[in-house]
Amino acid sequence: MAVSQVYPVLDFPVVFDYYVFIIRIKNPWSETIMEKGTIRVLSRAFSIMTYIAREKRPLGVTEIASAVSLPKATVYRILDSLEAERAVLNRGGEYELGPVTLFLADAYRSQVGFAEVARPHLLSLRNETKETVHLFVYEKGEFYYLDKIESPYQVRMHSRIGGRASIFRLSAGKALLARFSAEELKELHEPVPPEVVREFSDILTRGYAVDDEQNEQGLRCVGAAIIDSRGRPRGAVSVSAPVYRFPPELVERYGKLVSGVAEAVTREIGSFEKCVCSS
Repeated sequence: MAVSQVYPVLDFPVVFDYYVFIIRIKNPWSETIMEKGTIRVLSRAFSIMTYIAREKRPLGVTEIASAVSLPKATVYRILDSLEAERAVLNRGGEYELGPVTLFLADAYRSQVGFAEVARPHLLSLRNETKETVHLFVYEKGEFYYLDKIESPYQVRMHSRIGGRASIFRLSAGKALLARFSAEELKELHEPVPPEVVREFSDILTRGYAVDDEQNEQGLRCVGAAIIDSRGRPRGAVSVSAPVYRFPPELVERYGKLVSGVAEAVTREIGSFEKCVCSS
């Protein structure tokens, strides 16, 4: 047990004219130590949940402990607490994500504000191109897959909703960056590569960006930015396909389709937010 938990206050004896007085003061390290411990436990809990989510299968304590580099006893205690909150489920000694995570994921999608608006447009885009369509969201220097509609073909891009995406290599990321202000660019965890900056002018002129096997060998993508009602780049949409199904002569056609979807979602976001504000 931490010293701060055993001694939340400290007693100091003071001698004055042969009398002993006890001065009691609050331990100045108590809250700090407990706060750091709480933060550490939360970080460990999220590491465990992230690993379970990534594996997409029931996992035993031994495997989880090895993956997150924690003692088995620590992992077991954290899993026990997570199970009590329905964040994980224990199925015969193996753990998987619980129903609370579904609630949180749905709440986040609603909070973003354009996932539901974009969905029918994404479906139409997939039906038109027969290729995989992605929706992305930008959050404080990070770029995430928010939604995905798969291509009907067996050979297609592999990605996961909720996973981080490369903002510097993917067409959707470059389309978003081209719209960023100087202040927004400073928010990124690392500077934009010069070769990407050189693409900005063409991206803004065309209305879409191109990933010509820059993110993944054999894969071509086109993407366009989604702008919120305040004029801020908030997300992006893209079409991705193997190069043998997505030759250079289709880039302009798919690029215009993608930019059209991004513009439609941008308009609907603005209309929706104006209705909410006026009601």
